[in-house]
Amino acid sequence: MLPEVQALVRLQDWDHAVTRLEAELAELPKRLDALQKEAAAQAKAVAALETRLKAGETERRTLEGAVELHKSKIVKLKKQLNEAQNLTQTRALEHEIDWAEQAIAKAEERQLELLMEEEQLRPELGAAKEALLAMQKNFESTRQQALARHKAGLVEIAALAEQRKSTLATLTPQITSLYERLRKKHKNGVVAVEAVNAQCQGCFMEIRLQLWQELRAQPVLMTCENCGRVLYLHAATGFDPQVGPAPVN
Repeated sequence: MLPEVQALVRLQDWDHAVTRLEAELAELPKRLDALQKEAAAQAKAVAALETRLKAGETERRTLEGAVELHKSKIVKLKKQLNEAQNLTQTRALEHEIDWAEQAIAKAEERQLELLMEEEQLRPELGAAKEALLAMQKNFESTRQQALARHKAGLVEIAALAEQRKSTLATLTPQITSLYERLRKKHKNGVVAVEAVNAQCQGCFMEIRLQLWQELRAQPVLMTCENCGRVLYLHAATGFDPQVGPAPVN
């Protein structure tokens, strides 16, 4: 393989490596953002459970106070009932006592419902808090790893850029221009491809026999007539019975 073609293959590999690294580094903030949103959603769920629990406790305390007031009122009403002077007063007092007792029964029933709800909410809240803590720890761990990876990735990209720069310096302006032009032309960034069995491995079109024989016979910088990519040949895969074994460079 020509030194120039070898240089193009190395440049291609380095540029692909840089592209992969840049894509990886670009994904890091997205991953962190997703984890942060997940933790934020969990924090909202925890807050909602805490609000429900607090509201239930507040209502239960209010009901406890109301029950005490009703009980106190019943004591007074029963005392007045003993001192009632006529049937009308007696019935009125009995009606008030009955109403207060019903109110106590309803309040105590609601208190029981709230207690049962609290018994369900407390373990649910505990599990939600544990999940939130785990998410927060995972986010922080991932953030630290992402920072380290980003730093290392930038170092790798800088090293590849230096290798690319030094390799480009060994090429003629014409070959450099060809490389950059092909990079822009082909979205996958593949500039140099192997030719196998008279076929370009970039576009998979057949190579004319004359060009194939020329490529086999001597090391020359040749491009595919269809896609324009630089062709290179490996001795192990380039055998053609009409031409004979390819020369080993």
